[in-house]
Amino acid sequence: MARVLRNHTARERNGISDSLIRIELITHFHRNPGLEGSVPELAESIGRDLSRVEDQMKKLVQLNILDEKAFGGELRYRYIPPHYVSRRRERGQKATAGERNIYELQPAPVDGIQQQR
Repeated sequence: MARVLRNHTARERNGISDSLIRIELITHFHRNPGLEGSVPELAESIGRDLSRVEDQMKKLVQLNILDEKAFGGELRYRYIPPHYVSRRRERGQKATAGERNIYELQPAPVDGIQQQR
């Protein structure tokens, strides 16, 4: 008897967790700087099911790990490198498309204690 997991059965999911698909997507973008692709292209690149990849791409957009934009009637995705962060995200607000003010993060102090400024 298969157990139900978010509208999918364990058998349909083929034993691969959603987080593993997200990790594979992030790794694929990280290893291919400047890569921009559609869901079908990326699903084929990592060898995973189209609908599951699409769900995880949407999740990565919500997490501000990927950027999504429409181009020629299809959605294209690109990676937002981890050493950049949105100022709005820092303030706890959701960034809107085209509204990201990006800056480099300062390195963590050696002793692990953040100085107040």
